[in-house]
Amino acid sequence: MRMTKWAILCFLLCVGRQELAYSQGTPTEMLASLVRFRSLSGQEGEVGKFLLKYCQAQKLYTYVFTDKDYQFNFCASLYPLSLQKPNIILQSHIDVVPATAEDEWIYPPFAGKVDSVAVWGRGTVDCKGLLVMQLWALMAFIEKAQLEDLPYNVTLLVLSGEESGGKDGAKIIVENHLKTLKPVVVLGEGGAGLKNVVPSAPEKIIFGISVAEKSSLWLRVSARSKRNGHGSVPPKLYATKRLLRGLINLMNDKPKPKFSPTTRQMFRTLGKLEGGFNGFVIKHANTRFFRNMMRKHFEEGALFYPIIYNTITITDLANNRLGFNQISNVASAILDCRLLPETDIDKFLKKIKHKLGGLRGANLIEVEILDQSPHAPASVPDVFFKTMESALKMRYPAAEVVPILFPAGSDNNYFRAQGIPTFGILPALLTELEANSSHNINEHLRLESLQEGIMVYTIFLQKAMQAK
Repeated sequence: MRMTKWAILCFLLCVGRQELAYSQGTPTEMLASLVRFRSLSGQEGEVGKFLLKYCQAQKLYTYVFTDKDYQFNFCASLYPLSLQKPNIILQSHIDVVPATAEDEWIYPPFAGKVDSVAVWGRGTVDCKGLLVMQLWALMAFIEKAQLEDLPYNVTLLVLSGEESGGKDGAKIIVENHLKTLKPVVVLGEGGAGLKNVVPSAPEKIIFGISVAEKSSLWLRVSARSKRNGHGSVPPKLYATKRLLRGLINLMNDKPKPKFSPTTRQMFRTLGKLEGGFNGFVIKHANTRFFRNMMRKHFEEGALFYPIIYNTITITDLANNRLGFNQISNVASAILDCRLLPETDIDKFLKKIKHKLGGLRGANLIEVEILDQSPHAPASVPDVFFKTMESALKMRYPAAEVVPILFPAGSDNNYFRAQGIPTFGILPALLTELEANSSHNINEHLRLESLQEGIMVYTIFLQKAMQAK
């Protein structure tokens, strides 16, 4: 039976009062508590055990996949997994990236400071805030699941190691536990709500739900010389010079743009919203003529650059640190490569080697793959995508919802690679400062964003149960 508007209103009002209803903490308090755990990748055990205990106290059915301090993965469900009910998976990770330049933060990055506007600290946006949204939405159905046989199980999947490539979390799950979870859809991190996307209507709210994302490829490139030397008598091509010359050549390369079906559909939707001649140009941005007219939007550093180009970022440079007057015979760099779904990885690596200078002479440049995430095709928007779209529009009636390619990588591709419909969304309208604080100094999630995300996920689950 479908909910009446009055029933939906009452439901939302109840959800809005959840902060008073749960005796073991409010969403704000929970997020602040999670931030206080310095759960860098490989150090998730303590926060994982804290969350596990909390979920058990709420009478959720928990299942621990791995319980090592560096590899803590568990789930919490409305029903036991042994029932093998079709399962809606709400997926988040508990590891965070380091907080550098701590003296530049407004509040200490692991203090979990709460003021009248936001919860501050590392992980609030990526990805502990999303976890709290999903957990509180799940808890809204505990009593209902006890009284009724709902058509779906709903499971919060808590993973380790996302920031280090997913091998200590998502990879373990997809290789060993998919039959236990029986997922019909996975919802994880990815898009969010933003303004200033449509040029003619900067106040227009656009929600991007990621249906595809780039894969990650981390490389170490190294150059070697036959021997060390004195800084006053440098050879023609010592290791550091050889490497820098190759890296400059690589960075100066102009890659070719690639428009996937997902990005073409995104530009068609944005062009329709823009309207007029500018909208026509945006609709046809994949053609060379109109792409030239949008050049400033596709330049490196611009909003749309990472969704049509493979990117290569130098994240580390090093040698063996000899004396100031001694030439090192070894130099290396770490490259963080983010690849579009259509990329042929073998061809990409061949191009990297060619641009770095190949294998000529005594100063050999080597390319080593350190790690990579799975390559996966896009998920086709389905009934769950449309249900999330409907939930977003209930909270933000004037918003537009667009399937997007997420320019970063996440655990989502592990599930997409297994053919499981997987969508990424933090379902709240983020300010520009809020969105840009992820992996940055002064990371924060507004209290309003946290509450809106809980409501949207709750509406999504309510609608999904009815649609079945």
